[in-house]
Amino acid sequence: MVHGSLGLGAALVAGPALVAIDPGFAPGPLMVIGQIVGLRHAIVERRHTDRRVVRHCVVGLPFGLAAGLAVLTAISDKTLGLLIGSLTAAAAIALMFGLRIRRNPPVEMATGFATAFTSVTAGLPGPPLVLTFSDMKPPTLRGTFATYVLMVAAFGLIGLVATGQYGRHELGLTGWLLPGVLLGLGIARFVRPYVDRTWFRPAVLVVALAGAFALILRQLL
Repeated sequence: MVHGSLGLGAALVAGPALVAIDPGFAPGPLMVIGQIVGLRHAIVERRHTDRRVVRHCVVGLPFGLAAGLAVLTAISDKTLGLLIGSLTAAAAIALMFGLRIRRNPPVEMATGFATAFTSVTAGLPGPPLVLTFSDMKPPTLRGTFATYVLMVAAFGLIGLVATGQYGRHELGLTGWLLPGVLLGLGIARFVRPYVDRTWFRPAVLVVALAGAFALILRQLL
C-alpha cells in the first residue's frame, strides 16, 4: 500500500520484518514484489517521468550491480540483516530531519550506482533515490523511481540467479508475498490522493524506523 501510493517503500517498510522471518526474502523476493507495484507506476505515471534523470542514473547501474553482487557473495546472513536494518534506519532518520541533496548530473549518476548496489545487496533501492530526489512531486517521483528501478531489477535478478542467490526457495517466498502485494496495490488507489498530507510520510518513516531497529536488535542479540 505504501509503495503503491508513495512510489517506494515495499522493502523499506516490509524488509526488516520479512528478513527477520527468513533472510531469503532479501534481496530477490523483495526486488521482485517491488517491481510488481513499480510496473504500475512506470506505465500510469510515464508522462510525469523525468527521463533526463533516468539517463543519468543508468550510467551508474552496471557498476553498482557489479559491486553489489561481489559484496553479496562475500557476506553472511547476519551481516546482511544488519546492513538492511542500518540502511533503512539511516534513510528514515535522514528524511525525518529534512536532509536534502543538491542535484547535478554527477550526483544523479552516483545515485544510480548506489541504488543498484543497495538493490542487489539488501533489496532496498529506495534510500539513495529518496535522499536525492525527495524534492520531486509525487507523480514524478513514482514514475522516475519505477522506470529506473525496473531496469535495475531486470539486470539484478539475472545476476542473482547466475550467482545462486535466487532459486526455488526464493521463488516460493516471492509467491507468499503476492496476495498481500496485490491487496496493498488495490488499497493504494484510495490512499494515493492523500499522499501529500502531513501525516502520511511521517507515519511511513516511523514504521520503517521501528522495523529497522527491531531487525538490528535481532541480529545483535
